[in-house]
Amino acid sequence: MSININKAQADFLSSGGDFGGDNIVEFGVVAGVLEQYGADLLENISYFGNNKGVVGSGDLLNNMIPEVTNENGVDIFRLRMFDYYDYPNEGVKGKDSSSNAPGSPYQYRNYGMSSEGRASLKKYILSGKAKIQSVKNDKALGKGGEKIGVAFNNKTLIDKQVDTLAYLIKRFGIKKTNYFTDAFNKTFKTFEVDMVEAAGRDIVITFNRLNNRK
Repeated sequence: MSININKAQADFLSSGGDFGGDNIVEFGVVAGVLEQYGADLLENISYFGNNKGVVGSGDLLNNMIPEVTNENGVDIFRLRMFDYYDYPNEGVKGKDSSSNAPGSPYQYRNYGMSSEGRASLKKYILSGKAKIQSVKNDKALGKGGEKIGVAFNNKTLIDKQVDTLAYLIKRFGIKKTNYFTDAFNKTFKTFEVDMVEAAGRDIVITFNRLNNRK
């Protein structure tokens, strides 16, 4: 999706929005362009996220919410998202191996996982996207789950699969994908130019309104 400043201007003018008083510029076109950037960013994040396999249960991408607010006369763009969005972007070093993300600032220090993390893994497995094999006696992995305190006995198959996937993630880490960095760079490559034009149109609209009031 491309940024359409003409549409942002037309939407602002048709909304009947005022500029808050004499000689005060309301940046309605700027706000409209920022909203387009929010939609564009989501579209690019979804594209790169799916293209690079950053899908999992879908919670990460589905819970990214762009918003434009006006605070003390300043239009502010925010993207609300889970704080772990950067893990698949930068990658995470594993407890025993950093090969998936050697330059990452993040690293797993133990094999523990929160109940929320386990619930997300279960949802991912149930979606059919995960390929899980038991590692209890897999010599290729160096050590089985029972040697790191993972209790496989008396558990359902899905819980065993969650244990296995959690173990593999914590041991080997998460591969770096740059999905968010690539989406951000693609989205905002003409940001400064667009903002200058949008602000200029807001100023022209203000002057025209002031002249019409005389």
